[in-house]
Amino acid sequence: MPNAARPRRLPRLRRLLALATDNWPARGYLTVFAASLPVAFLLPDSAYAMAPVLLTEPLSLAGIVLPVGPGTVEGNGGPAETAALVLSAAWLLVCALVNAAVVGALAHHVRDVRAAERHA
Repeated sequence: MPNAARPRRLPRLRRLLALATDNWPARGYLTVFAASLPVAFLLPDSAYAMAPVLLTEPLSLAGIVLPVGPGTVEGNGGPAETAALVLSAAWLLVCALVNAAVVGALAHHVRDVRAAERHA
């Protein structure tokens, strides 16, 4: 029974993806986040450049504590700076996925409460 002792993380990931893409509010959040990414790259000096970070704010602010990110390694574009940029971009995308899953879970909960109120 070695399979019973191992934690199964793949079903949790599937559940997270299902919550993040299952309903209109969650998909709308992901759409707005995806639309904000090109704006941040095309207009880096504008007020809209921080839009992806603001859309994922509760979790992406944990990057302040983490010792990685675009401003951590200043230099001429070496491997450390590239790794920091990739890690911070991956963190931002994970934050967006988790926030979309929360929006999806809240939408499911509201729908269930409304259905229960109609039957009561």
